[in-house]
Amino acid sequence: MIYFIDGELIAEHGEAKVYLYDGFLHLEIGPGHNLWMVESEIEELSQQIGDLPRGNCLEIGLGLGVASKYILSFPEVTKLTTVEINPDVIAVHQMVNYIDDARHKGINGNGLDFILQTEEKYDFIFFDHYSIIDEDTLEILEVYVNAAKKILNKGGTILAWFDPYTPKEDASKFFDILNVDLDTYNRLQSYYN
Repeated sequence: MIYFIDGELIAEHGEAKVYLYDGFLHLEIGPGHNLWMVESEIEELSQQIGDLPRGNCLEIGLGLGVASKYILSFPEVTKLTTVEINPDVIAVHQMVNYIDDARHKGINGNGLDFILQTEEKYDFIFFDHYSIIDEDTLEILEVYVNAAKKILNKGGTILAWFDPYTPKEDASKFFDILNVDLDTYNRLQSYYN
């Protein structure tokens, strides 16, 4: 069974498509059925994010909005701003109406530009704007994390989506860039193993 053959196409805009297959939404972007996100990844994301979202939150990368929905599940979250660079992803997300929460604000734009220009401060920042963790991604992530430190409230947390298939040497660099506390490090590390 294949999501784009056996599933139902429920939203399409430009290069982004959302299929409903086996009870879960599937987002593909670009030609060749490039699967970007599956709604069932909520379990993976919840293990990675844990109970850290609170206060004013920022997310870079929307995808299906699975991480957004999880972050908004915490009553301690007062606001979530999600920055997505791909207007097609935003369009299909709106068609599906995946998130119905007044605390959520979506912005079409470049995440780094937003971080460098915003005057707001955040209590939780989550990066989910890449598909794999490799040397190139790590360089970009390091720039984002360093910039984000300037808009992070004291005691706030910066996290990023972690691909459990990341090679060990890249995983080690990923954890170093995030410089997360020991509990978060252990949770992510155990998820990796």
